[in-house]
Amino acid sequence: MRYSYEFKLRCVELYKEGSQMETPENVKIKFFGDKIRQWCRIADSCGSQVLKHSDQSKEWAPDFSFRSRLAVST
Repeated sequence: MRYSYEFKLRCVELYKEGSQMETPENVKIKFFGDKIRQWCRIADSCGSQVLKHSDQSKEWAPDFSFRSRLAVST
């Protein structure tokens, strides 16, 4: 499951205040708590901007897969 940057930031803020966000549906409480602690450690060490999703999207040429298979097979 992917969480938005705003959601992650809010979870980290609540965690630092001593509270916790309500666990999303279909997610185990322990897993969600572990994930929040991980986000908190990451934000503390590298800054909160690291919690954002990267905007890198590679655009491949339509025949890239075909060309790469040819290079491997020869």
